[in-house]
Amino acid sequence: MSPQDLFQFNEERPALERPFLVMHLAGWTDAGLAGQTAMSFLRARWNARELGEFDSDELIDYRARRPIVRLASGSIEAVTWSPIQLLLGTTMGGTRDALLLDGPEPDLRWHSFGDRVAEACVELGVTEVFGLGAFPAPALHSDPVLVVSTSADAELADRLPTVPAMVELAAGVQSVLEERLHRAGIPAMGLWARVPPYLAGGNHPPAALELVRTLERLTGVAVVATELEAASKDHLEQVEQAIRERPQIAEFVDQIRGMVEQGAEQRVPSGEEIAAELERFLSQQPPDDDPGGPLGGR
Repeated sequence: MSPQDLFQFNEERPALERPFLVMHLAGWTDAGLAGQTAMSFLRARWNARELGEFDSDELIDYRARRPIVRLASGSIEAVTWSPIQLLLGTTMGGTRDALLLDGPEPDLRWHSFGDRVAEACVELGVTEVFGLGAFPAPALHSDPVLVVSTSADAELADRLPTVPAMVELAAGVQSVLEERLHRAGIPAMGLWARVPPYLAGGNHPPAALELVRTLERLTGVAVVATELEAASKDHLEQVEQAIRERPQIAEFVDQIRGMVEQGAEQRVPSGEEIAAELERFLSQQPPDDDPGGPLGGR
């Protein structure tokens, strides 16, 4: 199978106005579920509709990413898959069109996948690409979330702070796509929110909100994020309550505060037990009236 066969449009290619692409492919690091939450929010806010779907049979190992079966008294009602989709969103004002690449990170054929994504971007006239993600870092929940960038394009990388270090680490497919798109002449950058390590294992809406705000600044497309703002406020209030009521959490937060004050970028202590305790505390809080909320379902 050629890269061209990995993806097919559902309809005739639309004529787009200065389109940009936002991508989040779940499977690599995404502390606080920031990238996933931001993508789900943007899909809903922009009323995104599917333009086409990648061939999951060629890209996904279903033994590692099994579909979900819904049973009712032993009867199979539905089998739900997680497709890799290209979607088109309607932005506020209509000055630019937004494309979204969403779904699980491919398990197979990364070279062919990257080639096909780049080809689709060229076909649709995409002018720039932004990946969404997050990682645990020496940071405090009480401070503004910092978003740093990665890019194979030096000029594009200068638009945001970068990690001040030379590192080698296992790559996610989004980083591979950044490099492949750069070679195709399409500017691409990763947006990475820094998440406090004691909040990395759960949902941290402030990081998702800052990813959306950063994307807004870079694209010039306004995004009404009232729901994310409310979710962030509620979340931070719950974290403060947990710190007041759990001395062991407060002690760990003080350790991180010391690292932040020293300007440290060294390895962050894992704090799995503290993070788990904080997650248990937050999960005990009364749910919203709408459990799906503004950030839920696709």
